[in-house]
Amino acid sequence: MMLIDPLIPPSPSEVARQAFNVHDPDIRRSSVAMLSAADFGGEPPYMRLYKLLIDDPDATVRAACVKAIGIHGSVEDAKVITDHLTDEDTFVRWEAAQALRKIHDPGVVAQLIRVVQDDEDDDVRMAAADALGQYAQARVYQALVGALDDRSFSVVEAAHRSLATLTGYDFGTEGGLWLLWADKQGDKLFKQQQPYTWQPYTKPRGFLDKAMFWTKPKTVAPRTPKGLEQPDAEDDQTPSSSPS
Repeated sequence: MMLIDPLIPPSPSEVARQAFNVHDPDIRRSSVAMLSAADFGGEPPYMRLYKLLIDDPDATVRAACVKAIGIHGSVEDAKVITDHLTDEDTFVRWEAAQALRKIHDPGVVAQLIRVVQDDEDDDVRMAAADALGQYAQARVYQALVGALDDRSFSVVEAAHRSLATLTGYDFGTEGGLWLLWADKQGDKLFKQQQPYTWQPYTKPRGFLDKAMFWTKPKTVAPRTPKGLEQPDAEDDQTPSSSPS
C-alpha cells in the first residue's frame, strides 16, 4: 500500500513510479488518478504513462487511464479511447463513452452508435447516447430516435437531450413525432443546432467549506469538447413541442 504523508505529499516522479507497481493494481490505479487530477496531469510524460497502462490486466487501472486520456487528451487520442468501448469490463466501457463526451472526432460515430444499439449495460448506452449529441449527422439522428424505445429510462432521457441539442427543438420521448418532424425538414434538420457541452465534476463542499459559510462555492463552467467548433445558437429559438 502506498503511504502518503498529508504534510509531505509524494513528488510527481514518486507517484509515477508507483503507477508501475507490478504487485498491487490499487496502487497503480490510485497513482494514475492522482496524476490525472493534477494541473500538470496532461503533460507529455504523463500522457505516455496513461497510454502505457491503458491495457493493464486490471480493469480499474484501464478505466483510470481511459478517464485520464479523456480529460487531458486531444482529438488524436480518440482512437485510443474508442478501442475500449469493447472492453470486457462494463466500467471501462462506461469510462470510454464518458471520455468521448470530452473529445470531438467524427471517426468515433459508428462505434458510439453500435454501443447505443447493442451494449448490454444501461449506463454505457446512456453515456454513448449523450456523447452522440455533438454530431449533426443523419445516422446519429436515426440512432437516437431509435434509442427513445430503449428499455432504460436513463438511456431514453440521454437520447432525448441529445436530439434537443442537435435540433434546437423538443418533441419529448415519442419517436414518431421526431421522425414526422424530420421528414418535413429535409436538409434543414440541424439548422437550429445548439452548443454541445459537458459538465466537469465539481467536488462537494466539505465540512470546512460549509463552516466557512461566508465563502462562495466555486463553480465550474461547462466545457466544449476538444476539436469541436460550436454552432451559433439561435437567440430567438424557443424549443417547439409540436412537429409543425
